[in-house]
Amino acid sequence: MSKPASVRVPASSANLGPGFDVLALALDLHLEVEAREAPTTTIEWTGEGLGELPLNRRNLIVRAAQEPFAGWSRPLAGVALRVHNQVPIGRGLGSSASAIVAGIILGARIRGLRMSAQRVLELAIPLEGHGDNLAAALHGGFCIAALEDGGVRVHRLDWPERWRAVVFVPDEVSPTHEARRLVPRRPLREDAVFNLGRVAEWVLACAHRDRSLLRSAMDDRLHQPGRARAYPYLDDTIAAAEQAGALGAALSGAGGSVIAIADRDLKRVGDAMLEAAAHHRRPGRILILNAVARGPRL
Repeated sequence: MSKPASVRVPASSANLGPGFDVLALALDLHLEVEAREAPTTTIEWTGEGLGELPLNRRNLIVRAAQEPFAGWSRPLAGVALRVHNQVPIGRGLGSSASAIVAGIILGARIRGLRMSAQRVLELAIPLEGHGDNLAAALHGGFCIAALEDGGVRVHRLDWPERWRAVVFVPDEVSPTHEARRLVPRRPLREDAVFNLGRVAEWVLACAHRDRSLLRSAMDDRLHQPGRARAYPYLDDTIAAAEQAGALGAALSGAGGSVIAIADRDLKRVGDAMLEAAAHHRRPGRILILNAVARGPRL
């Protein structure tokens, strides 16, 4: 039996308003996994997702430890996993990206392979389908995932220390596949131009620590108007967060969590978000989180 390998991967919030499939922020919730090669696959799971996920070969961590290596490295007979997960499943906080990154890193370490973050990203894209959450999970901080020749090039900016994420997490699992179908395949030109300007404002806000830009920078016309049909509480929750003092707010990933950025009145912002969602009969909880400056820890 092989020596165990372990990894700790952060959660992430993608899009952050206008940056559809481009922007993401690493957050201080983590997926922690210890793995070793074994004759068969077994999984001990604690924390978020217990009872919601398969604990066999169909588990995404196991798939990520096996599938990307097919055809160029040896298969594993099985893997024995011990998992503790803090990342809510199916709520738009990058749980699948965390699982895929963890699985690939562990799969490489069990096989004795050295692997750069860029190589992990290349292997992860076919499983995840987009690079924003993967970029944040791998690099930490505030990330820009730029498409290039079928791959992804990552740029990372340091996150202002005073800015915190106040996240409304709904109790119900989000219809993320339905939410993706609600994004227009051919957006209007004026909406694309609007979003390009807001993404540029995001970069300026982060680079210059300019809190005054965030409300505008987190506005969106590409994906949130359509996704609001899946999440009828979205617009009111964003408005409530901003009225309570948040610098800006947006849908987190494909939803249904809502992320607000604030540097004061954190509890007040969270309470306002809870109340707004409750008006739509959407109970949930508030997480007040720091950004994470680095990606996986081995």
